[in-house]
Amino acid sequence: MGRRDGVRSGTAGGCLFNGCLDVLVLLLVCVIGLWVWAATADDRAEGEARADLRSDAETRQEKLVEAGADGVMDDSEIARVFPRGKPAHGLVRVERRGPDVVVTAELLGVGPGAVLTGETLVTGCFAFTVTPKEHGHRGPEVTVRELAVENEPQSACTAAGAPSPSISPSH
Repeated sequence: MGRRDGVRSGTAGGCLFNGCLDVLVLLLVCVIGLWVWAATADDRAEGEARADLRSDAETRQEKLVEAGADGVMDDSEIARVFPRGKPAHGLVRVERRGPDVVVTAELLGVGPGAVLTGETLVTGCFAFTVTPKEHGHRGPEVTVRELAVENEPQSACTAAGAPSPSISPSH
């Protein structure tokens, strides 16, 4: 009476075979899943902050096209596109090379907080080359290049006193 597969119901062995083992395995899987999620939170937050940084660079590129649509690119227009902010320095340098204007700026990307932080911040240094509109073209062309400060220690962002690209959690 009460025997199933050789294990008596109500005993420790019966409990294990009647669902307790399933619950323990489920709890173990949940603990491992939470541990993996927490261990990769910093990488996910950094990835989203870097995506925001790239999006910001594209937005600034579009604003430079709009600013140069009249064929003139003066310093005040450039300064409006790259306002100074913290922790990114914003506009770092403007160089005029013949008809082209090279604008170097440090931008900021913001991502969600990692495990116990408010947000993740990533800075990056970018060179925007503006070629003014010519006859037959609709507007100026703007190309963007991210400067790898680790590989280019004399880049404009570090030479101007801007810190290297960094990742910093903000509380």
